[in-house]
Amino acid sequence: MLDFFSRGSKNKSDPLANAAAAKVYADTLKQEYGAAAHERITEMLAEVNALSPHVTADLLDAVLTLNLEIQPLHENLCTQYFMNSRMPKVLEGQLRSQILAYGKQFLEFYQRALSVDTDMQQEERIRAMLPLVLVRMMHFFGEFARWQYLRHFTPDDVFWLNVNQLYRLAEQRRIDSTPVFLFGEDSPGTTVQDQYLIMLMLSLLSSGNLSLRQFNFSYQLLCLVSNRMSLHPQYDEEASFAVTLAEAKPAARANPSFVSDSARFWSTANMVEIIHSWATVMEGGRVPPELKPLIEPGIDAGLLHMLCREWSAKPMRFERAERVAVTNRNLEVAHRLSTLHRLIRQPDEAIQAQARHTDNDSFDDAANIRIYGFVTSRKRDRSTLALAPLTMTGDATPAAQPLRDEFLRWSVENVSQSGLGVTLDSLGNEWVTLGSLVGYRDVDSANWSLGLVRRVKRANQRERIYLGVETLCTRPVAASIRPTDSKLIDPTLPPDMVWLAGHIALFVPFDRGGRRINALIMPISVYTLGRQYYMTARGKHFQIALGKVLEKGSDWCLAEIELVKALERLPLAM
Repeated sequence: MLDFFSRGSKNKSDPLANAAAAKVYADTLKQEYGAAAHERITEMLAEVNALSPHVTADLLDAVLTLNLEIQPLHENLCTQYFMNSRMPKVLEGQLRSQILAYGKQFLEFYQRALSVDTDMQQEERIRAMLPLVLVRMMHFFGEFARWQYLRHFTPDDVFWLNVNQLYRLAEQRRIDSTPVFLFGEDSPGTTVQDQYLIMLMLSLLSSGNLSLRQFNFSYQLLCLVSNRMSLHPQYDEEASFAVTLAEAKPAARANPSFVSDSARFWSTANMVEIIHSWATVMEGGRVPPELKPLIEPGIDAGLLHMLCREWSAKPMRFERAERVAVTNRNLEVAHRLSTLHRLIRQPDEAIQAQARHTDNDSFDDAANIRIYGFVTSRKRDRSTLALAPLTMTGDATPAAQPLRDEFLRWSVENVSQSGLGVTLDSLGNEWVTLGSLVGYRDVDSANWSLGLVRRVKRANQRERIYLGVETLCTRPVAASIRPTDSKLIDPTLPPDMVWLAGHIALFVPFDRGGRRINALIMPISVYTLGRQYYMTARGKHFQIALGKVLEKGSDWCLAEIELVKALERLPLAM
């Protein structure tokens, strides 16, 4: 263990002797370890916290400096997480733990600095640093909350009690609105109140219907506009939201019942007006200069309008399909495009196989009549037995008949006109994310429906998950598509991605926005806007053109299709 505090001496090798020594130490670590210096600082600070040192002004200044110097590496790790949405689960967990451990150690040290007992000279220096200490504490509390929301958890009551009490302490010391630079003069000025309001406004977006990038954008947006709001203890008709500092609860819509000595209110009218103006600019095809550094795929005017509704100055009324509670209803669930295609086409293939068997029986009977003038029962039995092979797929391979026990089981909590709410175990369902494509059916049904996960909420006990699933189509049709240039598809494709000599696809007509849409779910690798394909579905053939993408997953996309013409038969592949 490093002995930073032996004999109370401050020799030149002590990296925490003062701010200058801390900066030299941080520069040395970055030069020697590069990005790994982030983890070295976390380990060092953990050792310091374990020693429970007496916090002096020099020590506090040194830790603040280390925090400032290493913060760019910390932000790079966060950016790496947000930009790489397809990293392996193990790597994702390691990166998340590394990020959270950094903030945890600084929070623990700063907490100790709030209750120091020093002489008058030391106290004066520490008091001057307290605004920055409290701002950074609120920032790291907010970072912890964001990581909870990103995984669709909700911070517990202990967290909110600590945060609310921290803000009350800032008020008591009259530094809640003292402006400071969070991490150096290159960063924008902020206050404890700004950081607190950012956290409270994010808590209002915890319904689980924002993707990782959308939630991160919402946070960055709040960093720009949080100074357009201010907390005050008096309730009035203009108040939008409220929080009670003496309670372990996040923000809620303001009403007279909140009135108390510990209640704080604020209005979002000015903030929402700014966001709405940015949405108007984006609808015109331009990007507001303030938002250019934040724009990523999935960030559009629609998201800004949604934030305006969630953060509106007054509650907005909008129509929502009524939810009806359901008991004792279970679903069998499958996912992955190749698996869904195989399951959806099985009933059609069984019917086609039965029709082929019937045709063969009729042909044999006719031949026997011509020869013998009659058909004996013995001959019919032999013919039937000979024509009873395993059900065959379109590629002349035995169809996999999955056992019902192999499917995932989800419990239905409620149903509505647009979908259903389900609960499931966390274990075994790690693949579930917002926008996931799922197939489901009742346990006693043979027909599969398709849905998209629109909401994810993890229960407090953390072993159960609640999902809101939008029903996309109740009778999807298995299809095969082949480019119209008559070239064969790539022969190296996996067999489960090929059917009837074409790419697998699912035809899904559905209603959205008051209009009927013909769409196709296909591997994302075959999509090109405007490209034409020959499509085969249930024995019929069409020439289609691909339209705009409506939804997109990691390996599939849902695109509108336009009928070019119906075909009697498909052109031969070359």
